[in-house]
Amino acid sequence: MKHCKIKVLFLISIIAIFVFSIYVVENNLIISYKYYNPFIQDEQVSTKTKYVIPGGQTIGVELKTKGILVVGLADVVNDNKITTSPANDAGIRIGDKIIAVDSIPIATTNDFVFYVAKQGIKEYNLEIERNGNRIQILLMPVKRYDSNDIIFGFWARDNIAGIGAITYIDPETNSYSAVAHGITDADTGDLIDIDFGAISKASITNIKTGKKGNPGEIVGFILRDEGKLGDVKQNTCYGIKGTLNEKGMNYFTNDLIEVGDRDEIQPGPAKILSNIDDKIKEYDIEIVKLYYQGRPSDKSLVIKIVDTELLSLTNGIIQGMSGCPIIQNGKLVGAVTHVFVNDPTRGYGVYIEWLIDEKTQNKSNL
Repeated sequence: MKHCKIKVLFLISIIAIFVFSIYVVENNLIISYKYYNPFIQDEQVSTKTKYVIPGGQTIGVELKTKGILVVGLADVVNDNKITTSPANDAGIRIGDKIIAVDSIPIATTNDFVFYVAKQGIKEYNLEIERNGNRIQILLMPVKRYDSNDIIFGFWARDNIAGIGAITYIDPETNSYSAVAHGITDADTGDLIDIDFGAISKASITNIKTGKKGNPGEIVGFILRDEGKLGDVKQNTCYGIKGTLNEKGMNYFTNDLIEVGDRDEIQPGPAKILSNIDDKIKEYDIEIVKLYYQGRPSDKSLVIKIVDTELLSLTNGIIQGMSGCPIIQNGKLVGAVTHVFVNDPTRGYGVYIEWLIDEKTQNKSNL
């Protein structure tokens, strides 16, 4: 088989570029309620007297998945002209992470392709991570009927990239939080389990304004040539976290701001920070509704954009603004997370406490 042309059917995506979208939600079912359970105490988070550097800057984020992520399954017509799906028949599922092949660690799609090119058609032993468990799956590829291509019948990728906003920087530890919601795979919808990542400067090239039923977005690209600003260590339900390098600490400069407690927030005027117009500016918003939360959740408050300048630029909250800081009475109180699909001027924010306190990062939403 050494003379055969080898072709593996799966998506080799060096970098899948997309905007880390503000989560889009329907706004016709907004239910306000108090969560009460006598056996569960409220989450106690101390943020008093803590000061951070507020963000708002648009950044480029690049993440490397652990192993290669299966994002789709495919049928193929084999050399007997029979339609089959080797991966599906073997038990491969969308969302599986391929960690090793024949006990050889696999970090990238290229690793997989190079190994298969040497081995040809044979039964492969894949080590899969699924729902936190490791399993072994035997997979026999097939030859396409009209060529010598070897087909496994799945699509995969190992990188993902996009644009979001910095929420805050802790000057004591050089750590940061950004995006304010978990980064999920566009195909599987699952929170991406990352191996490592980096953040860089980003350039905004266009703004697509939001419309009812069609959220807008920030269009831009990552300025890789200008060097990385820091690493990405975690991808949590409340955003990405990492540590800035010296270049990053010099880039994210702003006056310190006190972190506000969720009990201090009131419905009424507030501001968000964004550099959507090429420089960090404050834009007026209204905090419309607050939700009682004894435990972390990514929908803590409802906000409405009222700033005429921002409305003229974006018509509301658009994709790529996730992570923009929310400030009220001179304190950092939250970050933008979602946009209402039926009203782009409105959206959700998350309490800053849930982003700052490390104990909340691995907890599920209630």
